Amino acid sequence: MERFMPSYDERAELAPRDVVARSIDDQLKKRGEEYVLDISHKPKEKILSHFPNIAAECLRYGLDITQQPIPVVPAAHYMCGGVRAGLEGETNVRGLYVAGEVACTGLHGANRLASNSLAEELVFARRAVQPSIDHMNLSKIGHSASNWWQRPVAPLLLGDTVVNKVIHQTREVRKELQSIMWEYVGIVRSTSRLTLAETRIIELELKWEQYLFQHGWEPTMVGLEACEMRNLFCCAKLVVSSALSRHESRGLHYTIDFPHVDESKRLPTVIFPS
Repeated sequence: MERFMPSYDERAELAPRDVVARSIDDQLKKRGEEYVLDISHKPKEKILSHFPNIAAECLRYGLDITQQPIPVVPAAHYMCGGVRAGLEGETNVRGLYVAGEVACTGLHGANRLASNSLAEELVFARRAVQPSIDHMNLSKIGHSASNWWQRPVAPLLLGDTVVNKVIHQTREVRKELQSIMWEYVGIVRSTSRLTLAETRIIELELKWEQYLFQHGWEPTMVGLEACEMRNLFCCAKLVVSSALSRHESRGLHYTIDFPHVDESKRLPTVIFPS
């Protein structure tokens, strides 16, 4: 029950979210706590008028935020980065348009804020619509192009027992990947911990892929959990390699090895397909 933000930043709780998140993280580590507490010191009427949805949701879990403090812990919020896009959501892949959190348009900076994301979703989604329609109408590629790739198949031939084992193992691997990202690629980073994360992610991915194929999984087989898992591995590796390549701290990327902003490194970190 001790207010701590003023000792970290003169803007206190209204400091940028990366500052607040690091301050909470510091308090948790210093105090050995799982969470900090928030909001119940405000008048009841003010809480209910400003946060009606949060109040109602917490009440569903037996927590009256007008009487009790809310347990608070930093968590992943938005993707910050994505596929490079032009002013109409176009990419360097002809016919591929992106908008929203998958896109890197330059509209958001080192912190991805709700207002920036809303503008990006509304403005760039609208801008991308007509060019993508025009592209389809003018495209000379016929439907036969899909024959260039092998047809994906559902893993029904493996039987329910094997499929269920694969799904269970994939969910366990997903938890382990989440744990690695939280532990080593979280709010406060270091080169040694990022390097360790990179190694562990590669090893975990290889082990999981081997498990799949040992159980009869074919390269053309698709399943929701498997597709999501591959996407998560890809995303995790991109985040880690981006963090390792930026030798400064900026916004939500903070590393103890390079704790200060370096204006010569203001440009975005861009990773090209290898």
